[in-house]
Amino acid sequence: MSLVSSNTFIEPTAGTTLNTSRIQYNNSMRSLLTNFRSSAAPAALNITAAGDNIGEQNGMLFYMSNSNVSALYVSNSDNKKTSPVGGNFTRSGLGLRHENGIAALTANITHYEIGELVATPSASGALSANARLYMITSNSATMSGVIDVGIPPTNGSVTNTMLATNSITADRIKDANVTLQKLDLTTGTGDGGQGSSATLLLSSDAGSDTSFALGTRNAANVTIKHIDSAAGATAGLNILDQGGDYAPLASNLALQSAIQGGTTTPVPIVPAGSIIAWSGSTAPSGWLLCDGAAVSRTTYAALFAIAGTTYGSGDGSTTFDVPDLTDRLPLGKGTNNSTLGTQTGSMSASSVVTTASGTADFTGGTISVNNTFTSGTKDVSQITLITSVTGSGHTHAVTIPTSVVNYIIKT
Repeated sequence: MSLVSSNTFIEPTAGTTLNTSRIQYNNSMRSLLTNFRSSAAPAALNITAAGDNIGEQNGMLFYMSNSNVSALYVSNSDNKKTSPVGGNFTRSGLGLRHENGIAALTANITHYEIGELVATPSASGALSANARLYMITSNSATMSGVIDVGIPPTNGSVTNTMLATNSITADRIKDANVTLQKLDLTTGTGDGGQGSSATLLLSSDAGSDTSFALGTRNAANVTIKHIDSAAGATAGLNILDQGGDYAPLASNLALQSAIQGGTTTPVPIVPAGSIIAWSGSTAPSGWLLCDGAAVSRTTYAALFAIAGTTYGSGDGSTTFDVPDLTDRLPLGKGTNNSTLGTQTGSMSASSVVTTASGTADFTGGTISVNNTFTSGTKDVSQITLITSVTGSGHTHAVTIPTSVVNYIIKT
């Protein structure tokens, strides 16, 4: 707080002239307003009596206003807390502070003290999903010392919580670690006119605890919504981020109905052993190149359970071979090629295939004639009849149009 005449309390002395006393009183009255708003706590020189610096006094109020803080403080030497302001100034017993969203609270966290409450509504409404009420629990000056007052304590003091079924909404399941055991929340048929009831069932049996978390980072809250139909959205269960965009879903195994649009038992979307053409030079995570390599039977147990040693037994004990489609085209199993894993030849660098050579044998048909030729026939000296023809073997070169890609197999 700067020391100027308009924000300094000065008590007139016995020797003060009338004019000087009037000026001092006027300055002191102005200071009641000026001292009420400042960017720093009042200093000792701001309060003088009979020429002495009497310093901070109990009950003194000042309104701190700077780029980080906009709050009212009171001086209280009898009941004070550690405060970033300094001196005996505290916000004990004063009103609620607010920040323009969670990001503003994070940026200004060093200016809060223990016990303060702060709301985070956004002036623009853009961060309405983070409009929460928080309490400062420590002077750590980090967000680790802030709790959401809407979340029950984690020390076991809350054992049972009863919620009305119509109170469970997407906006009320947020940043938290929640343990739900055999919890069945079911709405009735009166579900806002959507025409269908909804049931939320989260349970964990003994020995198989399950956790369910949404929006564990304040900057990326996620909701699960069932959408009947909407422009730009897929009907059904949708996982969306706070901006309404689709959020990625990570899982150990993704399942889908065995029949598109049906209700059959779910099966893996891409089962182990699936082979597809791949444009990259290396296989993506979860896949192997179909290059005949020997791989671990333990590491790739799911693939080994399907392929076994069909394409090669590896070292005979710990490894097995993946299919080898290098310089080869896959061929569907059938009557003429009924053994999986059978390999024949390989494609040349020029994609030219040469046919096999052999001997061609041609036999003419029987020739019927009406006349009998004899050696005495007039003007005939020799007659030759061709009864068979034999041709020599030869080959043909055929170029097969190709474009080289990799084949990969799901592990």
